[in-house]
Amino acid sequence: MPCTPAGRPSFRLLGAAIGVVTAATLVGCAPADRAGGGGDGGGTLRIAASTDAGESLNPYASNQSPTQELRSAQLYEGLTHLDPTGKLEWRLATDMTPNADLSKWTIKLRSGVKFTDGTEFTSADVVASIKYLRDPKHAVQGLAYIEKVDANAVKAVDKLTVEVGLTKPFGPFKEIWANAFLPMTKAGSVPAKPIGTGPFVVKSFAAGRQSTLERFDGYWGTKPKLEAISIIEYQNQQAQANALLSDQVDVASGATPTIAKSLKGKNDIKLLDSKGNFTLRIGLNTTVAPFNDVRVRQALRLLIDRQQVVSNAFGGYARVANDHESVTPCPAPDLPQRTQDIEQAKKLLAQAGQSGLSFSITTDGLLPGMRELAQVFSENAAKAGVKVKVNIVPVPELLSKWGKWPVFIDFNPYPYLPTVIGNLLPDRVGNATHWNDPEFVKLADKLFLAPESQQCSIMNQMHKIEYEQGAAILPAFVDVLQPYRSNVRGLVPDVNGTPLSFLTNVTVGS
Repeated sequence: MPCTPAGRPSFRLLGAAIGVVTAATLVGCAPADRAGGGGDGGGTLRIAASTDAGESLNPYASNQSPTQELRSAQLYEGLTHLDPTGKLEWRLATDMTPNADLSKWTIKLRSGVKFTDGTEFTSADVVASIKYLRDPKHAVQGLAYIEKVDANAVKAVDKLTVEVGLTKPFGPFKEIWANAFLPMTKAGSVPAKPIGTGPFVVKSFAAGRQSTLERFDGYWGTKPKLEAISIIEYQNQQAQANALLSDQVDVASGATPTIAKSLKGKNDIKLLDSKGNFTLRIGLNTTVAPFNDVRVRQALRLLIDRQQVVSNAFGGYARVANDHESVTPCPAPDLPQRTQDIEQAKKLLAQAGQSGLSFSITTDGLLPGMRELAQVFSENAAKAGVKVKVNIVPVPELLSKWGKWPVFIDFNPYPYLPTVIGNLLPDRVGNATHWNDPEFVKLADKLFLAPESQQCSIMNQMHKIEYEQGAAILPAFVDVLQPYRSNVRGLVPDVNGTPLSFLTNVTVGS
């Protein structure tokens, strides 16, 4: 199997420095042997994933790729969690109560939880985890989501109670802890040898190659039915597909629509189709002329044929979007669906003095649909005399210039609240467009203090600003496709596009 380094840190903090923190037994590059297992479970689930030579076991690392996130979901847990339908549920916490002005929260922890080394999970571990996350020198990916936490006002009240003081009142406190980058770890264990409370424990790990996770029999929740998970890394989606066809793996974690269609029904292969919040978008850097001109941004949005994007770039596995982020669980805002309008786009470009506009759109092409979206956009733009070159670069080059590319392809699988916090407000590393709208910022501050009954109204006002003034072209919400062998049972689709985070009920039949 291929062992060539490749990988893509996630949407939220792509620009952070790439460091390698490795603490595990190294293994070879060959696929894991097939372990026996009946229909009632057991055996090893073999997952093909994208190669990421810069990955580590540290769940707080600043360079996490989808492959690292997949593995971390089995090893670590947060205080709260989003289930496959997007519903918030308790995890390591069982309650969070604010004071009157939302400036201090009291967290009640679940009793009887053990770390995978057998030690007890207590408030001391939560305090240590939060303080580590909140320390800017650690450059953790989750820092943006807890910037209002006052690190000096986090304390253990008793064994299962933690008090968290904030620098500013904040209402959606429960929601932020469901973020994948805010798990709890054993005090003092990170970054050298992180220990979590998840349903699996690391048996072996080789960055960019393969990792094997074993069932943790002391897990507090639903006990995994699998004995082990083997995550085997491949250079691209086609290599994953070939491994699936040749029975080297049971699940391919990523597949383009073309690959998915070619695999479905062949060699007893099925397709898991997760429909939800996932978007690929074209980012326009507002610090680079002419993309600082809203007329240019609006013109480019009018150039794209969204139905063609759905059918050609994503093979029908998508639905048309309207240049604003996900509305789930709120009703969609009352905004006209934007459609292709070449003549109006040409008028706007002429008004901005950009009739002969020419630029490159950059992508690493790692995720399914990235190259195809860029190509469709290039073809559409040509109808208005706009020349767009598709620039495919290696991942290290993309990251080294993150936040500097004039036009680029990015992705986002997350609900609206964490998207706002991490990517739509100014001075966020995830905000590579550098978009800064004062009215949007004011509404965000209002959202953070609003009762639940008022949140949808505020969100829709924010969507209107995204639609009219924003710096990203969001043509479609994209299905996440994962082919798998028919003897794998228990997989469920996930609205956030990470169904392989939910493996405790999965079985591998003979």
